[in-house]
Amino acid sequence: MLIALRATHDRLGLDALERITRGADQLDTIIERLNESHAEQPLSGWVTMATCNRLEIYLDADLFHEAVDIIALAVAEASGLSQSEVEDLLVADAGSLSAQHMFTVAAGLNSQVVGEGEINGQVRASFSEALAEGRTTSMLNDLFQGALRTAKNISHRTTIGAAGRSSVTVAIDQAEPTTGPLTGARVIVVGTGAMARIAASDLNRRGVARLDVLSGSGRAKNFATTHNAHPLSTDEMPAALAASSLVVACSGRGTAQILTQDVRDAMQLRELYNAEHASAKLGELVILDMSLTSDLEEEVRSIPGVRVLGLKDISADASDQEEIERAQEMINAGVGRFELRQQIRRLDPAVSALRRSVRAEIEREIEGVRNNHDEETVKVVERALGRVYKRLLHSPMMRAQELAREGEGQKFMSAVHTLFGVDLEQGGRVPNDPASIQARETLRDVADHDQDAPAHAMPLSEIRDAFVDYEETATVIEEELKEKR
Repeated sequence: MLIALRATHDRLGLDALERITRGADQLDTIIERLNESHAEQPLSGWVTMATCNRLEIYLDADLFHEAVDIIALAVAEASGLSQSEVEDLLVADAGSLSAQHMFTVAAGLNSQVVGEGEINGQVRASFSEALAEGRTTSMLNDLFQGALRTAKNISHRTTIGAAGRSSVTVAIDQAEPTTGPLTGARVIVVGTGAMARIAASDLNRRGVARLDVLSGSGRAKNFATTHNAHPLSTDEMPAALAASSLVVACSGRGTAQILTQDVRDAMQLRELYNAEHASAKLGELVILDMSLTSDLEEEVRSIPGVRVLGLKDISADASDQEEIERAQEMINAGVGRFELRQQIRRLDPAVSALRRSVRAEIEREIEGVRNNHDEETVKVVERALGRVYKRLLHSPMMRAQELAREGEGQKFMSAVHTLFGVDLEQGGRVPNDPASIQARETLRDVADHDQDAPAHAMPLSEIRDAFVDYEETATVIEEELKEKR
């Protein structure tokens, strides 16, 4: 079962998002420990993705509630929040809703800036790490590979993402009405990560006269060498701020890199400069605070002559609606291919059983020929039976795919079970006596007709309440069926 749990910018404020993403780098370790210590080990695989705009966890799980509980406990442990707080902040959905969301995220359609490019790299990095650590399954592989492939097609065949849009480049666009054209201006970048690299490339393209870089991690010199910039020390900050039109703060270190006293000193120097250069006055100092954990001391925001734009202030005009609709159609098609692939995968045991059964008969016949004829004759018969094998299985395989597309794959599995006597339901763990079959059908009917069952993403706290009636009903039905047996 595909399950997705998430906390995202479009539902939570940045403060709540920052609280729930604390310690996200420890999540995989905690999830693995909790899953291994659980009697049922409900998680077959998972992929976690934590960025400045979202925390998302995609699961391949056998048991819904047990899997969700593990994630809630893991996020609570990592973030330091209570489990009840986590359950209020996280939403969950499953199946096609989860797949639809993943494809939408990878394409940049769920981003603060529609079509921004960073998220695609973040999705790829999260998936690659999980794959390398052995935490993915065939279903999760299909999901992420399909989403990334669809996102690539969207960027090539629509204008969505074609211009390399990102939250930081859009933020710089929105700063220019205040700073004026940045050609010939002085700009400071705080940080040396992925966002800083995008900012530096964009600013150099705009023709800034001087680009300074400040790094709390000591990487300023190396960054400056590869990005046509100048390394900046903390002692140099007041003078640099005084002469700059724009600061792009994106270190995300969790500690203030732009200090109140430095900015106050800078604005005093700026006043002196403006008094002496009446024809070339510097306007407001614009600071783009691009990290989820602010790089600024809070008092900086109230200093006269300073304008701070944060993540919540950044917006972009929606791309051509027709292009968004085209992208959405491509996403829907991609999700459809993913779901078909999962239907076909469910038939894999039946297909393998059919192939094994036919192959075994062929091998018995070949062995009989080998006992009575020379090797040359054996090879001729073997080639002939090989051709028969392929022709014999072609129609059943095609029919299996047709049934999978129609959602009727169970018919194929039942036919193989009837013809070849192979138990295909989860290795024989699911009982097929009449009472058990009736129980499963009745429980499915209850779920299908339960008006409280979530048809969209819901907070975990609401999901727990919504399913109370269903679980109580299911328990009563199971008890009644046990008595009938």
